[in-house]
Amino acid sequence: MKKRLAFSCAGEGFGHIARIVALSEQLKDRFDLIFFVPETVQNFLFTHLGDVTVVTIPSFQFVLKDHGVDYFETSKVNINHVLRFRNITSRIQDQLRELQVDALVCDFEPFVSRAAAGIGLPFLNLNHPGIVLKTFSLSFNGLISRAVARFMTPRAQETLFCSFFNGEVGPIIRKEIREKTTAREDFYLVYTKKDSREKMMNYLAEFPEHNFDVYPRQTGDFADSLSRCKGVIAPAGHQLLSEALYLGKPVLAFPQKNQYEQKINARMLEKSGYGIHGRFFRMKKDMIRFFGKIDGLPSKQNRFERFKFTDDTDYIVDYIAGFVETQTAGEPSRLYRYTYLDTIQEKLDIVQQELSGILQA
Repeated sequence: MKKRLAFSCAGEGFGHIARIVALSEQLKDRFDLIFFVPETVQNFLFTHLGDVTVVTIPSFQFVLKDHGVDYFETSKVNINHVLRFRNITSRIQDQLRELQVDALVCDFEPFVSRAAAGIGLPFLNLNHPGIVLKTFSLSFNGLISRAVARFMTPRAQETLFCSFFNGEVGPIIRKEIREKTTAREDFYLVYTKKDSREKMMNYLAEFPEHNFDVYPRQTGDFADSLSRCKGVIAPAGHQLLSEALYLGKPVLAFPQKNQYEQKINARMLEKSGYGIHGRFFRMKKDMIRFFGKIDGLPSKQNRFERFKFTDDTDYIVDYIAGFVETQTAGEPSRLYRYTYLDTIQEKLDIVQQELSGILQA
């Protein structure tokens, strides 16, 4: 009899659910899958996986304004979830028991993960935004982002950060991206959020010598456009950056204001040599710089960081299968919290490896 594996994820954007879909496509034959996800991502789930078992859960949401997060409005929108947190997790505990779930994989989602911990159900944290826990910042945005990441990445039997930089594992790439043959045609793919779309379009109009394919829109094939473009202009969300880098596409990334994780993504993109960390207030200048450098990218990587532009989906699928087998064979192992001390050791190991290589050269 198949073990019953549950997935849960945040409902902000489509990066979290895209990772779950990519993994589920390969795990659906090994496990009986159940999805605890918010309504905002369920259409994406059904479109890619068909008729699956779904339990609707709440989700914390960002309120965006002027290409950035409005902290005050975001707090107002989410306060009800905070006040009802214990009631929500108690209800989910009953659902986990009723559905006889054996293990959970959680992508940056606090309700189901804490419900699982409360009833002794083994679970694995697997996400990208938690990568900010590997950074140190005394800025207001940095401190807030680390606090949020700690809340959204609770103690678990195991924690994996999947990332094109400094992760325990590399990115998870969607099937429709993996199956594309890359080309380099004379246009740029542009992805823009609703709150900044008008400003972006106005700036693009100042470059009539270039061709742009703008998303999101109701028609068109985003994955196909991504595989054929010569470069990408977009916010600094990790999933899109990872997919672009997997296909070898240079990126001009404009992180959203007050989104520390996106700032780190864009900074590491530039360190990787594959793109430019853009700033929204100087968008036109950054576009000029990007168009001028496009033929010279990628440039030299920062050797004291670790980058991975390949697809780790197969490895993570096997890792999850091993996790479920091990953790359900007896008593689950103790819950563990990832801390900055882990990061310090990782950094020291990288520096030691690089210095050893320099001395041997």
